[in-house]
Amino acid sequence: RELTRRTQPHRVSARPAHSRRRGTHTPSPPHRGRAFSWRLRASTAPRRLSPVQRREPSARSRADAFPPSHNHCPLAAAMSSSASRLMREERDVQNQTVPTIFAQPEETDIHHWRAMIVGPPGTPYCLGLFHFDMRFPQDYPNSAPKVHITTTSGGSVRFNPNLYATGKVCLSILGTWRAENSGEMWSAVQSVSSVLMSIQSLLHDAPYHNEPSFEKDDGSGDPQRYNHKILHETLRVGVCEVMEETLEARTISANGVCPAFAHTRRQLFNMYHERYLSECERLSDEASAKDGAAFKMMPFECSSNGMSGTFGWAKIKARLLKLHESLRAEIETWRRQGAEQTRLLRASHDASVNSCVHYLLQQEERIKREIPEGASIGADPANACVWTATLFGPPDSPWDGGMFTVEMVFPPDFPDAPPAVRFTTPLFHPQINGQGVPYLRCLVMWTYAEPKERTIATVMRQLVGLFAHDPSPEPATHINPAAAALHFSRSEEERKESKRRVKRCVQRSMDM
Repeated sequence: RELTRRTQPHRVSARPAHSRRRGTHTPSPPHRGRAFSWRLRASTAPRRLSPVQRREPSARSRADAFPPSHNHCPLAAAMSSSASRLMREERDVQNQTVPTIFAQPEETDIHHWRAMIVGPPGTPYCLGLFHFDMRFPQDYPNSAPKVHITTTSGGSVRFNPNLYATGKVCLSILGTWRAENSGEMWSAVQSVSSVLMSIQSLLHDAPYHNEPSFEKDDGSGDPQRYNHKILHETLRVGVCEVMEETLEARTISANGVCPAFAHTRRQLFNMYHERYLSECERLSDEASAKDGAAFKMMPFECSSNGMSGTFGWAKIKARLLKLHESLRAEIETWRRQGAEQTRLLRASHDASVNSCVHYLLQQEERIKREIPEGASIGADPANACVWTATLFGPPDSPWDGGMFTVEMVFPPDFPDAPPAVRFTTPLFHPQINGQGVPYLRCLVMWTYAEPKERTIATVMRQLVGLFAHDPSPEPATHINPAAAALHFSRSEEERKESKRRVKRCVQRSMDM
């Protein structure tokens, strides 16, 4: 046997020797036309070290832990380091308690990200959906990324003195703005989250004063007029145009709308729809902002980098209502498809039934073991894609004794896409709007959740939490402003009124 081994010719593999080591991966050069995911590169485990090497991590052993292509190429090593850092930061962005910033890298390029910021409530950017393009250098985080705002209606709207119509973002930590006596500069401690939160901090209630030399109010009334037209353009561009591009799935977007946040935008619009309409109504009677009145150009604006136009609140309101009707029609389509799929299933046409229905039937058995205390749920016998849940008010809470009904309608691509959730029992709650749509974190973050969290049980736990815990003080979750104003009021009488209205909801729920 030994003689045979020595006399047989040595077989040579077409792959390089180092690529045959366990746990390594050698990508093809870019010019060969094969897409290479940095997720794979950075997640690849190094070769296994011996116990001695683990006890004494010398410089040589640390170098051996990476693929040989990295040992003699500082640029490749830096790229791998930046990729690992960016993947950690992707997880950090997804861990927000109340998500108002969203960011995700391109599938084939970890150094190219798309981001979306929700405008802070109580500002002229109220709940607008602003999109950004982020490109990170190969030596990140040693160097700052290049960030551009893409929600500009094709380069025609400047939303802030620091956010140009051309897309430029003026921010000291990005090196695009240098203020006197400012020590804010880029450093390796900055991150994707800190950059986006810094941009979000520019979207406050007095953006007029962001412009240098305009920090003080001169009594001209311009700061208020500036706020009026920003709110108008936030609703026209940052909500209506963005959502129209989302629903039409346009391949070319004037606002940087990308498929990555499509489910998130749909959920947020359903939750915030009434807030958008109330903001529209609030300013439509302002003397300086009536329909047909022209925007006033601010001293720091110009025709190519400003915000020109006329107020048109009635048109915006009509577009908001049409968008909402389109989303409701989409949900009704899911309902009809579910009924047809259920009919096919009963007729034993299993081959024609989509995977969503089969998945829901499996979930129906599983949910009986995972359902949280104080709730029950089941599928409609005539429609496997429509489920009804009953929630019972927790003892020793303002909702004690109540019985509240929730309807869930599941899309054909569930669990990849989230369900539409709505209370059919009228409720007075800061986190449930007038049409019964609740603010649920799991629905907003559905795309980014682990597969094991994209379940009916997760939705049920958060629904039960609406009654088991005090409402969140975060303004972004207050989709019923009237209920939030009373519940969080400093006036004791108004807080008592909030409790009385909750009690009436509980009594009506028992009579239904």
